[in-house]
Amino acid sequence: MIIIKLDDLLWQNKMTSKMLAEKTGLGTATISKLRNGKNQNISLNTINILCKFFNCSVNDIIEYVKD
Repeated sequence: MIIIKLDDLLWQNKMTSKMLAEKTGLGTATISKLRNGKNQNISLNTINILCKFFNCSVNDIIEYVKD
């Protein structure tokens, strides 16, 4: 199972989804889907934008856990 850890990054950086959207150019709908785990097709571009913005690795955003 793939877990998106965007909520953790937002909390650690004291940010809202709206703030993240404004600072990265990502759509609020995209961010909402990622936070709710409803986006099954995350583009590499989106992951790249998040990694650059949060200055983190892919592992800080996405985690694989065996079912």
